[in-house]
Amino acid sequence: MKEKELLELLKQEAESVTPPDSLKPDAIEAMLKAGAQSTSASEVAPKKNTSKKFYRYLARYGSIAAVFVLGITVLWQSNQISSLKENQASVPQQEDQVMILPQTEEETDGPETSQDTKVSAAGGAETAQTAEASTEQAAAENAAEPTEANDPEQTIAGSSVVSAGAKADQETETDGTDADESTGLTPSASSYEDIYDAFRYAETYQQVYDTLHSLFGSIKSYDSGAAADYAVPTDGASISGSQMARGGEVGVAEMEDVIVENAVSDSAASADYSVTNLQELGVDEGDIVKTDGTYIYILKENLSFAIVKADGTSLTLMSTTPLDTSGLSYSAIREMYLDGNTLSIIAEGRQTFLENDEDIYYSSTKDMTVLYTWDITDRSHPVLTGTLNQEGFYSDSRKVGNYMYLFTGYYPYIADTYEESTIVPRINGESIPADDFYLPELPSRQNYLIIASVDLTHPERVLDQKVLVSAADHFYVSAENIYIAEESYRRNETTTGITKFHYENGQITGVVAGSVKGYLNNSFSMNEYKGCLRVVSTYYDENYEEWNSLYVLDESLRQLSVIDDLGKGETIRSARFLGDTGYFVTFRQTDPLFSVDLSDPTNPKILGELKVSGFSSYLHFYGENLLLGIGYEADETTGITSGLKLSMFDISDPANVTEVSRTILPGITWCPAIENYKEILVDPEKNVIGFYCDNRYLVYSYHIDEGFTRELIYDFYTDDLSGAANHYTMRGLYIGNILYLAGNTFVVPFDMENGWTKQELLTF
Repeated sequence: MKEKELLELLKQEAESVTPPDSLKPDAIEAMLKAGAQSTSASEVAPKKNTSKKFYRYLARYGSIAAVFVLGITVLWQSNQISSLKENQASVPQQEDQVMILPQTEEETDGPETSQDTKVSAAGGAETAQTAEASTEQAAAENAAEPTEANDPEQTIAGSSVVSAGAKADQETETDGTDADESTGLTPSASSYEDIYDAFRYAETYQQVYDTLHSLFGSIKSYDSGAAADYAVPTDGASISGSQMARGGEVGVAEMEDVIVENAVSDSAASADYSVTNLQELGVDEGDIVKTDGTYIYILKENLSFAIVKADGTSLTLMSTTPLDTSGLSYSAIREMYLDGNTLSIIAEGRQTFLENDEDIYYSSTKDMTVLYTWDITDRSHPVLTGTLNQEGFYSDSRKVGNYMYLFTGYYPYIADTYEESTIVPRINGESIPADDFYLPELPSRQNYLIIASVDLTHPERVLDQKVLVSAADHFYVSAENIYIAEESYRRNETTTGITKFHYENGQITGVVAGSVKGYLNNSFSMNEYKGCLRVVSTYYDENYEEWNSLYVLDESLRQLSVIDDLGKGETIRSARFLGDTGYFVTFRQTDPLFSVDLSDPTNPKILGELKVSGFSSYLHFYGENLLLGIGYEADETTGITSGLKLSMFDISDPANVTEVSRTILPGITWCPAIENYKEILVDPEKNVIGFYCDNRYLVYSYHIDEGFTRELIYDFYTDDLSGAANHYTMRGLYIGNILYLAGNTFVVPFDMENGWTKQELLTF
């Protein structure tokens, strides 16, 4: 029987039909709610291969059942309404008498519609907002409902607190601020009209898909449409860390209230050997060369690592150990961490999986980042103790204590339906749960940032993970928080959204999102101090003229203060903060070095503006009252660079900063090493400033009376090492009074106490 004939039969028999209790509207409503909850719960798990079959069966057999239930329900409810109106006619009218009628989905705009139909004593229907007349239970359910951005141009002004901890309850920290009724999130004072939008936990994978698809449509290939700007390289090479938030785009060491010459770990603070140049005191970072004062550890481009014993000028190769990268193509070794007898190495590549969907087999290739952990108690025979695989290309990492925090970038595949899409990344083959996804209200890009933590005492399993459905342009990690900055461009204006995560003992919690006007130079542009985040940015006005701003944001990323309109026509090239004082450099033709008093976060003050030729790309505190700048000399009229420049600034009086010394290497107009602070060796105690440039390694010292002195210039052609040495594969370090240049296949020692004489090199 056709559906139309069935409806006609139902109409004819309507008066004589008495539906059973199971088909009454309240019972049907309860059944639908239970079904919705069941569906929501099932969506938390990854979709199965049987999902498409289920939808076909539902489409095939569900329509007849739906028509029957709908017909019975509509006819029964029509009779009930007529009976209700007749009964009301005999009841004295009372203006305050309101009766709530059961609803069907056809009477609303959908399950999320926030209106109830009310019938007054006069028999007329009126519409009212659910929030005005709901029970506490209904209000709680509404607060948990995901919100959708109907108008991309209308966003929440202010930063919004994300559920911290109890995700199931979707609770929101308010800090005493009234919550926005439409979102359940907390608005606050805005530093910019189009502030970075609030973000929230996802509830289901379907919700993540719906958000992505509504904004970006179907992204079926990475070299077209909305994904064009973020395409996977077509030459088969995986995206390197330098293409996303690495390559010199770094943070700045938090030096608290004391002068810290070089940010080091506690164990190395009193040792006579160098460590990786860090952003933040106590927050370790990976690099390609490490030392513990006895051994030098070197990552090799052939996917192995070497351990060299350094006994003064005597060098001994202890071992060369290959990584097991079977299953990875286009693999590359990235960085490592050293902690006592534990060595952790990060590599990346592409991994191909065989997928099965309804007995149809196909292959899929994904970016993969691998963390290898080795026990190096016996330096001649390292032992692999754990391997962790995290989908996505390597972006960055940090280590605090025994806990590694690994950042990877992931591109979802967005098809026309959720079932056809691939939007759920995996760690060790396990899908990241839906409620670990953070959803901005209006992501500017469809790719993800995955943050996972690993307890290195159990390196084979993930401790916690979060997915930010948003790209990451810059990272800054303080001693307690992770800040992710993403640039977006809307309505001819650039905004940098900042997402804050708290971390402790491997647990990661989303805290808040906010934004500032303009874009950041790199992660040096952010600094946390006493709970406040200080940010410097560059923006364009309506005439496309460049300006710069300094922001101070509170713990909820709400603006405490701002200084706008700094350095007209110039851009920020470097920044550094020391306690209550900040320094940043802007440049167009000359180099204004700004100093700012931040002792009152609500009222920062520009103390001075020193103008010198050229500009500094990197700043480093060099003793109690000195600030080292490494950058370029430039013509004061044209701004054209003409050489590499080292500057030393006297900052004993921040209101009257002076350049007390400079040295220029003419003809060098680009030195990539100074754009990645890990490649720079700076130690005021040893009075050593070293870096690779133009196939040479340069070492300088500084003396108050003499200024800069070049101690060493080593040409790698001398020992036929030019093919093995570049700024990507080698570092300078010291142990005691010996400087070592350690590269992919060599270690060259220099005796610093005896005229920097070169000793016998080791190749392997």
